[in-house]
Amino acid sequence: MLELDGQSLTLESVASVARADEKVGLSAEGRKKVEDCHALLRQMIKDGTPIYGVTTGFGALDGRPVPAESNRAQQHNLLKSHAAGIGAPMRDDEVRAMMLIRANVLATGLTGVSMSALEALLAMLNAGIVPHVPRRGSVGACGDLAPLAHMVLPMIGFGRAKLKGGGWLPGLMAFASLGIAKPPVDGRDGIALINGTEQTTGIGVLAAYDARRLVRMAEAVSAMSLEVLGGVSDAFDERVALAKPHPGQIATSEALRYFTAGSQAVLPPRPSRLRDGLSLRCIPQVLGASRDAVEHATHTLEIEINAANDNPIFGLADGFVTSNSGNFHGQRAGEVLDMLATSISSLAIISERRAARLVDEKNSGGLPAFLIHPDARQGENSGFMIAQYTAASLVAELRMRSVPASLQSVPTCANTEDHVPMSPLAAERAAFAVDTAETIVAIEALLAAQAYDLRGLTPAPALQPIYKAIRERVPAMVEDREMGEDIKATRAALAEIGSTLFPF
Repeated sequence: MLELDGQSLTLESVASVARADEKVGLSAEGRKKVEDCHALLRQMIKDGTPIYGVTTGFGALDGRPVPAESNRAQQHNLLKSHAAGIGAPMRDDEVRAMMLIRANVLATGLTGVSMSALEALLAMLNAGIVPHVPRRGSVGACGDLAPLAHMVLPMIGFGRAKLKGGGWLPGLMAFASLGIAKPPVDGRDGIALINGTEQTTGIGVLAAYDARRLVRMAEAVSAMSLEVLGGVSDAFDERVALAKPHPGQIATSEALRYFTAGSQAVLPPRPSRLRDGLSLRCIPQVLGASRDAVEHATHTLEIEINAANDNPIFGLADGFVTSNSGNFHGQRAGEVLDMLATSISSLAIISERRAARLVDEKNSGGLPAFLIHPDARQGENSGFMIAQYTAASLVAELRMRSVPASLQSVPTCANTEDHVPMSPLAAERAAFAVDTAETIVAIEALLAAQAYDLRGLTPAPALQPIYKAIRERVPAMVEDREMGEDIKATRAALAEIGSTLFPF
């Protein structure tokens, strides 16, 4: 069981809960912090301390007082009115990641949430209840309000949710399946449950987690292309990497040396071949930059998911309270996710260029046009011609989505929230880039596998498991067949082997 303490969550633990249904609880330390902070909030309310969103309205209504007897209605109305999302629902794993990360924020003991509200959120997560959360509607400031409101509607008897493997149910029915009482959701429970960046980080953390595996696979697949195209090995010599010592470039160069060790075709410079095209020569510089972007995003997101993304914020040590915190603002996460999306797009672009080289008889070093098998007639058969078209189309779509989301501020809430980061759009962009790049890299791998067969070349030892995994699902193509299914099967093969293959 994963125990939340507000400070120890990692990308790996988020993925384990979101995708592998690991159970979640509160650490003893986290429980004490939550209980002590809630007691402090109750005392402040009793003492008449003004607190935004508890004794006042929300947003531009913060000048309107709210009497104590209206507090519960206020918190419930907040969740209902802010559940204004539209569009298709988020994926189950993204919603589960969002639930987990918000629970961890509440476990910091700085938000004033009640134990009953937090325990209800954890109970939903552990029971596999997935609320219906529309993707669109958050601007990433004052929290990802709309999606988080949809996320917690079932605990006050509204919204929709589904049980594991089932269809959508009324939120009240789904929550009743837990066999526990609905929490009161009073004090500042409503605002504490929704006032953070968890749609951004729920989507973004899973994208960054997947991006790390993607970069490693792209290194391996690029090594396959190097081998079937007879690449020159000094581009990833350690001395070259250390002459421009970015950590990612050093690591990618090491990976290429590992994957091409013992190769019959990736060789030192020779009189007939001193240089390669840049899609081969600059693999360490491009994929190394992607490595660095993933690590930067990981570091930033792990700070974000172990922080008090909220306002107000309370301090147990000295009784501090502020209603003027901006910690709900998603700028930092949005910026690194925009950077991640851009870098992964570059990974995809250079992969497509290698795919284009593989099918081009003028640039492939003797491979037949479009990798058409010698037993099939050219013209009657088109080979892998359109696989490269697909990669080109996907690259164009990545470029179309290349504008950073974190620059797209549109003021909200009667101009009291006059700068918003649109960080959920950055997270969506990053997730789209990773998913799209996985397909482009799969296309490159599919073409490289065919090139091995056409050359009669045995892959380098470290590349043989990848080639074998592809060939177990996709036989070499002699005569034309449906290409889309081969691309999907190759992507599935890479995903299956990718979790166990890499020592880097």
